[in-house]
Amino acid sequence: MKRGDFLKEMAEGLFQTAKSVYEPFFSEDLGKVEAATDRALGITWHPFIKEQELYSDLEMKFFGGKPVIVFLNGTNMQAIDGVCPVCSNIIYLSTLYSTGKCLNCQKEFNFRTQSGDLQLGSYPLKRKNDTYLIGIQMHRKQGGIDA
Repeated sequence: MKRGDFLKEMAEGLFQTAKSVYEPFFSEDLGKVEAATDRALGITWHPFIKEQELYSDLEMKFFGGKPVIVFLNGTNMQAIDGVCPVCSNIIYLSTLYSTGKCLNCQKEFNFRTQSGDLQLGSYPLKRKNDTYLIGIQMHRKQGGIDA
């Protein structure tokens, strides 16, 4: 074995050893940073849907009395608000065309192409075991007015 190859192997082995030693500490720190960020943003995580409960690529679910549109974008699950931000009506879903439409103001959104004139707010989702958790942001009052 040449010296250059030997030193290269030694450097890779040393890097892998250091990585395996420090990896548990980094994962704990990442969990703490994530929890602190959620607390600072006012996001609380609630169980939302089990992985087996999604029957199609586009569905309307209700969480705390609010409509939430759940759809698959490739292999990623996304959740968006099911209420029109313009006129406050519930969005009508067409699973055949993968679209959502407000029947009052006639604005549409296509979930396949991620395009349309209907601008819906999204909810953060994260997966824990076989359950998806939805992040709900609590509004705080600052100086007597809603923030």
